[in-house]
Amino acid sequence: MWKLHCTIITLMAAACLGVSSLGVPFTEVANATQRRAVCLDGSPAGYYYSAGSGDGAKNWLIYLRGGGWCQNIDSCQSKQNQSFGCNRFLPPFRNLTGILSPNNQINPDCNNWNRIYVGYCDQSSFLGDNEFDDGQGLNLQFRGSRIFDAVVDDLLAKGMSVGENAILSGDSAGALGAILHCDGFRARLPDVGRVKCLSDAGFFLRGEKILNADYRDNFFASTIMFHNISSFLPVKCTERIDPSLCLFPENLVGDIQTPLFILNSAFDIYQVKFLLVPPPPYDRKSWDSCLNNLALREISNNPSRGMFIEACFSHAVAYDERYWSPNSTIKLGNLTIQEAFANCTIIIFSKLMFSP
Repeated sequence: MWKLHCTIITLMAAACLGVSSLGVPFTEVANATQRRAVCLDGSPAGYYYSAGSGDGAKNWLIYLRGGGWCQNIDSCQSKQNQSFGCNRFLPPFRNLTGILSPNNQINPDCNNWNRIYVGYCDQSSFLGDNEFDDGQGLNLQFRGSRIFDAVVDDLLAKGMSVGENAILSGDSAGALGAILHCDGFRARLPDVGRVKCLSDAGFFLRGEKILNADYRDNFFASTIMFHNISSFLPVKCTERIDPSLCLFPENLVGDIQTPLFILNSAFDIYQVKFLLVPPPPYDRKSWDSCLNNLALREISNNPSRGMFIEACFSHAVAYDERYWSPNSTIKLGNLTIQEAFANCTIIIFSKLMFSP
């Protein structure tokens, strides 16, 4: 299942294609309010937890839900009445799918593990610790780091501290959180045999030489400042470059010691539509540089790093059973996403050719 060797194969173009599972109840973080492990609106943070069984009882898979970021009062206030800022809008039960599915035909490796789907309501990739109060009734809680720590504490109390395998994963903003917490998560599990991290659509490019780089820089810089994230960023990054650049994975992953698997689309729909597309007039040279995804190629040469870079116009696929399944039609080097991850496979995004 978790083979210790890594195979290097070359990227090939992929073509794109829902079974549900049992309902899992929502669990509030223990003593959430007292610990200030709360959402933007102050509601208790929480997660959906399905206990492991059989040979999966000592294995743990945590999935951090994504959902963007807020970087100022207006954008954060707008999230207070949504599930991305308030857990009161989450359903009491959730069907876990894809990488969290209990169906052994869909999820043969982890179907009977302890599976945890963490609600995302801090808008900061599970980082930061701050509060805004205008004295006139508007109060915003920015407690991402407290939420993450409290969830891990809850799971340690449930037995994760003596597990055999533990995976920290997530999608989008949650995937960025998985990258940033990866080594810290490993450090909290000294008695766990193997720990691994999975980032699904969390590789947000800075693209310094791509148009709109200032917008991307300023957006993450504002997020860091508003949520008071700087002190929670990896020291190796903040000592080397400005902390405002330490939410970009291209500046982070080279320092991560824990095995990390990067799952991303070369045509990530969110980034292409909202972060990377150049404004008129069209700059072919800059856009081609973006499409060639240089930052990902530069980080591929690492024995503890795995990658699966597919060519679908998608954003976050591990929770989707059309993608995460042995029967998926999306294959690179004859491996599905699920198989590549289980085998610790390095899939190098070496070169994509585009006709003029």
